[in-house]
Order: sequence, then structure tokens, then C-alpha cells
Amino acid sequence: MSPEHLALAKPVEPQRLGFRAGFGADSRWLASMAALTVVEMSWWLAAWRVGAAPPPLLGTYLLLASGALTIALSLRLALGFGWPKASPSAIILGTVLVAIGASAFLPLKYAIPSELPFWLDKPLASAERSLFGRDPWLILDQLLGWLTKPMDWLYGCWLPTQLLVLFSIMLARPSRAKEQALIAYSLAWFVLGAVGAMLFSSAGPLFYDRAFGSTTFARLADTLHARGAWIAIAESDQMWHSMSSDRPGLVAGISAMPSIHVAISLWMALAARALAPRLTPLAAAYFVLIWIGSVQLGWHYASDGLVGALGLLGLWALARCKPPRI
Repeated sequence: MSPEHLALAKPVEPQRLGFRAGFGADSRWLASMAALTVVEMSWWLAAWRVGAAPPPLLGTYLLLASGALTIALSLRLALGFGWPKASPSAIILGTVLVAIGASAFLPLKYAIPSELPFWLDKPLASAERSLFGRDPWLILDQLLGWLTKPMDWLYGCWLPTQLLVLFSIMLARPSRAKEQALIAYSLAWFVLGAVGAMLFSSAGPLFYDRAFGSTTFARLADTLHARGAWIAIAESDQMWHSMSSDRPGLVAGISAMPSIHVAISLWMALAARALAPRLTPLAAAYFVLIWIGSVQLGWHYASDGLVGALGLLGLWALARCKPPRI
């Protein structure tokens, strides 16, 4: 293990960070997650009051988060890692905060077109077409068309995969690496998934024609049907129906830039490098495949993944900074 890994894996010293009783060495990432959740909920409340955002599905997300925690704990025990060394109160609070944050994130994402109508798609699609000579999704389909259906399944399983990784890290013993990973995770969803998505309001190739009444990406839809990418087809149809009918459900909210799928996939690779180095090659391969799939399946422009990845790298570095002593 490298010196950097040894430093990251070093247990956090509660006394040096001024942690208070109850959450011990997990206090800093919990405090960061709680602060971002408060800001996110305040943003949602403001959007809800003006009629832009629907109510959050808090109960649903509490059930999903609790289920993900249970699965992660069961796998940990089944694989022989033993009972978590993290504070039980920290695990419970972290689970609740994840659920609250997720329940606010969906309405905020749903409200993006009301707050700032999609403006980036046309210049971005045109720029990428000029840069690559054709749409990037078409290049990938010509090279990897045979991989479309497996890629569709891999991409469709992204949410449970990242939740499993998240709660596995949350159950780990306190360390600098764990602290950095969980702070970076919270920052990524808020800064990239909420703030960035609103500022760079865009629908993505899969929704381009429906959003702008064109046939620019008609070939994409035909190709996905022909290749059997049924998850992308069904989920995108449901997301569009939720937005156009003003009836948001569990699957709702459209945004392309930056790609939170790519950002969180890179987060998983960095977390593996810091906490479980042997899994780094697998996590890195997963990151690359998700980026490819995000473009090939039409969810994102190629630039969306680049911005998401660069943004995540910056937030990962920020999450490592120590707070000033008071």
C-alpha cells in the first residue's frame, strides 16, 4: 500500500477535529451531509412555494435507503467482514440524510425547465457534431453496436450499484479516506447534480427531439429500438411523460450536463483506490463503461461526462481539505 493510501486509511482522531459525543469520528462527513441537506431542502421549499417543484417522496426514499443499507450490511456479514465498526447512530443518521437529500433532489431536478429552460442542447449538439464529424453516439454505435443491450442493462443497474457502494463505505470504520469519500459524494450530488444541472440546463440527445420538436436525433431512437435497449426506451418515455403531464413519480426529472452518472462512477473508482485498492481496476473499468454507455444510449452528450468527471475530481480534492481550527 502506498504512503498516500496509508495516510488516507489512518483512523480519524476525534479529539483533533473537535467531534462531539454521539457520532465520534464520523462527525465531519455527517455534518457536511447535514449542511448540504438543509441547503437542498431550503431550495426545494422555495421552488415548491412558487409551484415549480413537487412534494418530495420522503417515505419512498426512506424505504429505499433502508433497503440499500440492509443489503450492504448483509453482504458485509456474508463476506466475513464482521459487524460494522462505525457508530450505529452515525449509520442511522447518515441513512436518513441520504434519504432526505434524495427525496429533495428529484423535485429540484424536475423543476429545472421551469427555473431555466433547456438552453445548452443546441449549441452543444452542434459543437460535438463539428468536433467529431458526426454525433458521438453514432460513432460508438458503429464501433460497439453489439454491446448496446448489455450496456443498457449495466447503465440501468447504476442506481443500486452506487447505493451499495455508498452504504458499504458508510459501514466502514472511520478513516480519512471514508470521510473524504462521503463528503465528496454529498458535494457531487448537490454541486453537480443540482446546481450544475440547473445552470447548464439541457435535456440530452434522448429527449432532444421531444424537447425542441425536431428530428435531429430520430436515428438514435430508431437505433435503440432496433438494438433492444428497452430500459433506456422505457425509462426515458416514463421521464418524459412525468414532465409533460406534470405528474412526477419516482422516475422523473431531466438533465444532461453535467453527467451525475459519470461523476458518481468516477467517485466509486476514487473511493476504491482510497479504501479498497484491489478493486480499483474493476471500478475504473466500470467508470469508463458508464461514460461510454451514457453517450451510446443517448442519455448524454460526450461533453456531459467530461464536465462531470472534472467536476468530481475538483470536489474530491476539496473534500480532502481539513477544516480550520477554531
